[in-house]
Amino acid sequence: MKTRRRIADVHCHLHDYPDNEVSIIGGLGLEIIAVSDDYRSSLRTLSIADRRQWVIPAVGIHPWNVNAGSLKEVDMIKYLVYRSKNRVRVLGEVGLDKKFKPETYENQLQVFREFIALATDVKAVLNVHAAGAWNDIVDMLLRSDVPSAIVHWYTGPLELVKKLKDRGFFISINPAVAIQQKHREIASLAPLDIVLVESDGPYKYRGLTMHPRNVFDVIKVIAEARNMKLEEVCEVVSHNYERLKKFLT
Repeated sequence: MKTRRRIADVHCHLHDYPDNEVSIIGGLGLEIIAVSDDYRSSLRTLSIADRRQWVIPAVGIHPWNVNAGSLKEVDMIKYLVYRSKNRVRVLGEVGLDKKFKPETYENQLQVFREFIALATDVKAVLNVHAAGAWNDIVDMLLRSDVPSAIVHWYTGPLELVKKLKDRGFFISINPAVAIQQKHREIASLAPLDIVLVESDGPYKYRGLTMHPRNVFDVIKVIAEARNMKLEEVCEVVSHNYERLKKFLT
């Protein structure tokens, strides 16, 4: 695919890969938004990005890792962001999960509000997890003044997608689109001008081991689902990322 350099993986956990695999991933010709799960992984993500221009670092606390004491960790991540002097342009993976972690939902709300406030203050993009909390996430994003947001692995209601589009936000599609019916429905019917692609690597899902190389296959599936030419989808997705990038500098 001649346009590979223009494609980005907008949600990948590079911190979970060993250095040799990170180097292999670097040979794919992608730009990667490298999300983090907590303070410790945020440090590794920043270290990876220090040595690689193709990595856009994101720091944050995954909602699965939120607990009653997480506000202290939020403060530590805030320090990283402010100390970076505008180098950290994305906060993620952050958000809410009512599906898999309902027992900590109130804590998650507190933490997510803190990240929304931080993103607003430093004009950073939010890279958002929203499983089972689609309405709450969209409501909170629309009420906020964050410059932009990516709602990753979107499988929420289609009617919410229009609200995200109207606000100029994005959704991302990952390799699960090949086997997850709801994700494929979104890939087929969501406005293409807000669609980005991601790997969510190295997450494992129903026999799939996600990897950045798979984003090219994601584009193929989107093209098939929409009965479009591969080059057309690639062009639109690439343009979408260029629109996002104005918030990353």
